[in-house]
Amino acid sequence: MPAGQEELPRTGSHHTHCHSALRGRKKPAMSSSNTIHNISFVGHPSAGKTTLVDALAFATGASPRKGSVSDKTSICDTEPEEQDKQHTLQLSVVWAEWEGRTWSFIDTPGYPEFQGEVQSALFGADLVVGVVSCASGATYNLRTKMTRAELLGRGRAIVITHLDGDNADFDTLVSELRDSVGEVCVPVLLPDASGPGFSSVCRTLLNPESEWCQRLKDRVMDACEDEEILMEYLDTQEVSEEQLESLMPAAIAGGALVPVLVCNPDSGLGVEETLTFLKRFAPSPSDLPITDADGAALDADPSADLQGTVFNVKSDPHVGKICLVRIHSGTLKASDQVCAPGEAKGEKLGGLFRLVGKKREAIESAGPGDVVAFTKVEGLTTWDEFNLAGGNATTVKKPHTPTPMVAQAVTPKTRADEQKLGEALKKLAAEDPTFQIEHAKDTHELVVHGMSDLHLQVMLDRMKRRYGVEVETHIPRISYQETISKASEGHHRHKKQSGGRGQFGECFLRLRPLPSGEGVVFKDAVVGGSIPRNLIPAVEKGIMEIAAEGVLTRGRVVDVEVELYDGKFHAVDSDEASFKMAGGRAFKEGFMAAKPVLLEPLMKLEIHIPSDDAGTVFSDLTSQRRGQVLDQSSEAGGSITIIKAEAPLATVQTYHRDLKSQTAGEGGYSMSFSRHATVPAVEQPKVLAEYGRAKEEA
Repeated sequence: MPAGQEELPRTGSHHTHCHSALRGRKKPAMSSSNTIHNISFVGHPSAGKTTLVDALAFATGASPRKGSVSDKTSICDTEPEEQDKQHTLQLSVVWAEWEGRTWSFIDTPGYPEFQGEVQSALFGADLVVGVVSCASGATYNLRTKMTRAELLGRGRAIVITHLDGDNADFDTLVSELRDSVGEVCVPVLLPDASGPGFSSVCRTLLNPESEWCQRLKDRVMDACEDEEILMEYLDTQEVSEEQLESLMPAAIAGGALVPVLVCNPDSGLGVEETLTFLKRFAPSPSDLPITDADGAALDADPSADLQGTVFNVKSDPHVGKICLVRIHSGTLKASDQVCAPGEAKGEKLGGLFRLVGKKREAIESAGPGDVVAFTKVEGLTTWDEFNLAGGNATTVKKPHTPTPMVAQAVTPKTRADEQKLGEALKKLAAEDPTFQIEHAKDTHELVVHGMSDLHLQVMLDRMKRRYGVEVETHIPRISYQETISKASEGHHRHKKQSGGRGQFGECFLRLRPLPSGEGVVFKDAVVGGSIPRNLIPAVEKGIMEIAAEGVLTRGRVVDVEVELYDGKFHAVDSDEASFKMAGGRAFKEGFMAAKPVLLEPLMKLEIHIPSDDAGTVFSDLTSQRRGQVLDQSSEAGGSITIIKAEAPLATVQTYHRDLKSQTAGEGGYSMSFSRHATVPAVEQPKVLAEYGRAKEEA
């Protein structure tokens, strides 16, 4: 056995006691990057992620007692919204020091709508552990998160929980995992039974008669770069346990092996064995260096120039902004000033901390691989690189931030709320890049965008609790556009006499349709001085104002040529206001005579669903949503179907709800604006009934 590696326990114990209370602990010194383990835990809701982190926190002494989600004592779920729903809603970092190693356990939400938090956790980790409950099996949600970890170049592992359930079946679940995640999944811990009889775990390598023992050897040897060992293995199919275990960390780091472990975090069964395995074989920052945008590894040297990335931002009512960061190279000191790339002036840290759930432990410095937090640096936000003031930061490879799919228009409940709303929303958006704010130009609404109704509800509840700001919400107005389908003419005489000087202006217009994208084009064709040159701009202004605010709805008019070809004026009564009025009303008359049509926004959708649900989703798109399927493909051996389609925004504003229902929560999609297209004649009266000016003025 390699020096410095201890024997893994052969049997499970129901409780692990490694007490070292937080109280009185010395400030930890900066660690070597090969003794650091940054591990994030991902998976489906209720898989046991938070319970496992609570168990690991207790086992390593990070917490003096084992927290519980159900009794609201979890070290991770500290927000009131999390405790009320008994589900994790934002990532939480638990730092620990155990057995000569430093650990950052990163808990994440299970709900897919909080994937922005998951993306942050993937970046901060070197190993991503998928937690799988026997009750739910290998879900699409889990597979998606494990794929993202693979694309980011992180090591991966899987922990199976709830194996003591009545219908639990270890072999069936492992088969599902190998189908879903890949044949790189191989058990490294084996249970003595499935179901209520589950009482212990043992190492796969201690069970040579198990089919998994040979498969484990094959997967590890696939990553072997020592030709002598590899050739000997190919000749004899034998490799020593010492050699195998020395090669296993590289196999995990390189993705050739996704070890499958078993534990029951509620009772503690298998937790010690899981933790010991992670200590010996989990990749460290030195195994998986962060790479820049060109793929070059950063120098993980404490004496190099400081390079780091903010991967998450939190807001605390007492200390303000907290940036969670990962150090890639160099050393960050609590007294340093940091800044974003290109900024000459730095900001002094308000403090440098290790996070243990909600608690903060002040430290003096942090080095390569460390996951730490600092406060009161307002110039940095999520995914910003940073360096010391005057230094040069390097752009690193980061996960793609998902685009929010769900929107709600918000209005403040009171005048006091109105005054505080903007700043409160800005603080929430700084914490979560998937929560975005928009001032809709065409509809004049304040719109918030998120990943789902639940996501928006949580964010707005958080705003009410933290900042005392309440809002009312509704589905945002759709930004329809208006145009004409044939040529026409418009005329209006504006005449008003009220004693003294009157008002007079008369305009004759011709309207013609233009190709898409041309906007509204004004042409002056007046000859003979029927309208003085100095008053023609007033006519154009009146036309453009009406076009901007819409005729049928409040959607702007597009793709129309307006020609002013004649008119009349009065030497005394004509002025700019009169001709502005005459121009606008003549335009309205001509517009209504030109068979006006509405244009609606069409959205591009890319929908990822289990193939078993493809027929239902396909039918719903084409028959219920006026959608058009543009392409259809599959991945993951045909188990996942990808549909690319185009559909009107009016039919997909609440699509997330229906897709979730149609796919039992397994489906996901992305959506972006494509173009505007004519609203079908049969649909236009329905739109006017809801959005038309006639309704507003009734």
